[in-house]
Amino acid sequence: MLPAFAILLLFQCLGEGAVFLLGLPVPGPVAGMVLLFCALLAWPALRERIEAAANELLRHLSLLFVPAGVGIVAAAASGSGH
Repeated sequence: MLPAFAILLLFQCLGEGAVFLLGLPVPGPVAGMVLLFCALLAWPALRERIEAAANELLRHLSLLFVPAGVGIVAAAASGSGH
């Protein structure tokens, strides 16, 4: 599964590099997802290599919303108005 995570990280880095070099007005990870999508269309066998790692990441995706939710609740509770 480690090579699959490396492939996913590679596409994220490629997206960051493309945004930096081309000055694209999109976040690097979004550009990386577009590049990964194009690679999946070009090489269907790539799906089999990254599917298990991608499903594992999706299974824990909700954990990424916890810090944002806590920050919103903390900001609302402080009453700062910003």
